[in-house]
This record gives sequence, C-alpha cells and structure tokens, in this order.
Amino acid sequence: MPEPQLPPQTATVSELLDAATRVFWQTLAKSLPVAMIAMLLAALPNLYWLTTGKPMDLLHPPLDRNFWLLAALGFAGYQYLAAVLMLRQRTILSRGALDLQRESTAALARWPLLMATAILAGIIIFAGCFALLLPGVFALVCFLLLRPVVLFETVDPWQALLRCVRLVRPFWVKVLAAALIAALVFVVCTVAAAAALGIVQAVFVALGAPPAAMSAFAAACGLGVQAVALVYFNSLWLVLYSAANSSA
Repeated sequence: MPEPQLPPQTATVSELLDAATRVFWQTLAKSLPVAMIAMLLAALPNLYWLTTGKPMDLLHPPLDRNFWLLAALGFAGYQYLAAVLMLRQRTILSRGALDLQRESTAALARWPLLMATAILAGIIIFAGCFALLLPGVFALVCFLLLRPVVLFETVDPWQALLRCVRLVRPFWVKVLAAALIAALVFVVCTVAAAAALGIVQAVFVALGAPPAAMSAFAAACGLGVQAVALVYFNSLWLVLYSAANSSA
C-alpha cells in the first residue's frame, strides 16, 4: 500500500491542521457510517442511564452492574470500530479499493493489542497526572498516536507506548498545539450546533411536535456531531503519524 502524501515533521501547525482537514473531507462520506456506530456504542452506558430516570453524578459513579457492563462493551466496540475507520481512511488516502470485510478483519486482528495498549496508556496517564501533572500531560500527548502505531506497526503493548514517545517527542509542542486547536474548534462548533438545535427544538415544540420525539432527535444530532469529530480526529492522528515517521 503506497504511503499517502502528507506533510513532514517540519511542517507548521497550520499546515498539519490543513492537511488533517483535507483528509477529513476526502474520507468523511465513506467513513461516517462506521463513526456513527462507534459513537452509538460509546454512548450505550449513558443511554441506559437515561432510561433509569436518575441524574448522572460524576463524583459518585453509578453502582449499577448493567451500566458498567455496557460501559465495557461500549469501550471495546468503540476501539474496534475506530480502528476500522482509520484503516478505511488510510485505504482512501492510498487510493486502494474499499472492502469493509477486509478492514474489519484487519482491525479485529489488532483489536486485542489495541485494547491492551489503550488500558495501559490510561493507567500511565492517570498515574502521571496523579503523581505530578506534567508527566501525565506529556504521556497523554504522546499516546495520541497510539491507534496508528498499533494498526500499522508490529509492536507489543509496551513497545507501542515507547514507539509513541519516540515519534512524538521531537515535535511534541506541535502535536499538543494541533490537538488543542482542533479540540477548541470542535467545542465552538458543538456549542453553535447545540444553540441552533435548541432554537429548532423550541420552534417545533411550539408548533405541536412531541417533546419526547424532539429530545430523541436532539440526541441523534448529538451523536452525529460526535461521529464527525471522530472522523476528523482520526484524520489528524493519521497526519501527525505520517509527519512523525517522515523524520523518525
């Protein structure tokens, strides 16, 4: 599979973000369905908790066994489908023939390793933040490239983490800046979309639309926004991974 033409490590943050945006638009239409299912799986515990009618308290997590079973299932399913999505995006960039079965099989082969490295990375980030904030932040930024490293390189969990650090360390500040800017843009777009959706909901409810139906519509729109974000951030990780490898 030929390598996609993406910016080198010497590119500016603006150039990296521009490249991620191009990848995003190039792959959005053929990647969005997979991203939608991934976000739906990730939302399973929250959707379940809404059916209980109880408020979510982040300081006092639920003790409900079904909630945590769905959380584990959602996390596993999200990791798998996010990997399928990235493989699909890489195929589109390389102008290869799309094959969902092949992409799903390839992702499934890497899924146990992806789960193990994601859990290990989470433990390291938590420990770093708990002991001293800066090591946790440093690790978090490095591990942003965990998915492409696991999918495209032959590594075990510990090697994958070390590989992420080696790739990101030479341009860590650029990776941090790109991720923060992308996250800020996503937050602004989400707030604007939520405000517009709130106005639409109010109008339709005033016209007689059932409030429950409008709430369901709003939840579906929220998942759609998150799915679009997943496609974009996967695009950004691909661009940063390619840039890191240009000088690795």
